[in-house]
Amino acid sequence: MLTNVKHAVGRYIANAVLPNGLYCFNYHRIGEASLTEYDPNVFSCDETNFAEHMEYIQQHFTVITLDDISIILDGKIRDKRYALITFDDGYIDNYSKAFPILLENKITATFFLATNFMNNAEIPWWDRIAYLVRHAQVDEIKLNNWPDSITLSKEDVPTSIRKVLDVVKINNGSTIEEILIELEQKLQIPDSKLMDQEPLFMTWDMAREMSAAGMEFGSQTCSHRIMSHLSVEEQDYEAKTSKELIEKELNTSIKAFAYPVGGKDSFTQETVRIIKKYYQISFSFISGINTSKNLNEFCIERISVDSNCNATQLSHKLLKLLLKKVHKSVWK
Repeated sequence: MLTNVKHAVGRYIANAVLPNGLYCFNYHRIGEASLTEYDPNVFSCDETNFAEHMEYIQQHFTVITLDDISIILDGKIRDKRYALITFDDGYIDNYSKAFPILLENKITATFFLATNFMNNAEIPWWDRIAYLVRHAQVDEIKLNNWPDSITLSKEDVPTSIRKVLDVVKINNGSTIEEILIELEQKLQIPDSKLMDQEPLFMTWDMAREMSAAGMEFGSQTCSHRIMSHLSVEEQDYEAKTSKELIEKELNTSIKAFAYPVGGKDSFTQETVRIIKKYYQISFSFISGINTSKNLNEFCIERISVDSNCNATQLSHKLLKLLLKKVHKSVWK
């Protein structure tokens, strides 16, 4: 009882001080992280907590969609606390687990698709790397272009996976394909053939059903390779081709883009110039609350939902983001 009271008080305080602005809640996978053979860190939360999040967001925010893009582009986010629900990558649990909960709560979300993965055409590079790390036959790994070696823990596989992926995301001159080949060799995987699990990603038919029910879609390139690691020509191809394919498959206009990985080093000014050719708005993975003072419509900040947090923990995360923002402004 006392714990519930503390949670209620804590959530009330957090919500009372949050400013008006655009809050982009960003999800990836919905489900039980412990059950996957791939990257458990991609799971945002389970179904129970996701349903709780949707109720919480409806209570404390005005939920908008990409159709309300004028609210963002015209600077109207100063008027209210707006929430945009976004999903990256297009995993199949977005359809099987998140979609029914969104429908039940009458919430429209935006799903950013990496088109190469649709219809389960291929397993993404980060999940391939996670599988290799999980089945490593060595206790330490160092690739040719890495500055240091990484110790791999059998007791804490998710942390080992995260450490390896953090280094891979740094542009060290190797392509993803080269890194995968070297990892297979140095991790001494006895059989590099990935497990034949249930499909990882949604099909175009699923996306069409979601679109018909009011869900919205955007692009996250074709291959989900990090844009800053690619040539200008490759970036242009990824941005243009993915948009054209989604529009063709879903018979809709695609106006929004999400940078793969999305940190500050994952895209450049040249990337932004390319995105402006094809899209009206784009989203980063940089953590923050978008207010009328800091809004950049081609680098919209998002709030990563992770660690299977409940609604109270999510509200506390928003408060921490606000305090961090205030601290930065004070010490400028």
